[in-house]
This record gives sequence, structure tokens and C-alpha cells, in this order.
Amino acid sequence: MTEDINKLKKMIENALADGRLSRAESEMIKRAIYEDNVVTPEEAQLWRELQQKVTDGEVILEG
Repeated sequence: MTEDINKLKKMIENALADGRLSRAESEMIKRAIYEDNVVTPEEAQLWRELQQKVTDGEVILEG
């Protein structure tokens, strides 16, 4: 499971590297979270952190 979390973290880091999050990147991240039909607490936390960055204006949501 740690490997999945690390992959998800890397995916999020890559998506946010330019300070923007496209709808396609957001969907890709959601698909990665839901691909095994189980959302772990760690995955949920990463998603909440991503949403908070958008809410706080740290990341611009495009599209």
C-alpha cells in the first residue's frame, strides 16, 4: 500500500509542479485513488490536502 501512496504523491507533485491543476489532472488523480474501489485514509488525506491548496489559492484550478 505504501507504494500506491508514493505513486499518488508523485502524481500530485507532478500535476502541481506548475502551480496549476487542470481538470484532466484532477480526474487522473481521482481515478488513481478509486482504481481499486477502496479509498484509504491516506488517499483521502492527500485528496483533502489537494483541495485545500486550491481553496487557499496556492494552486489554480484550470478548465
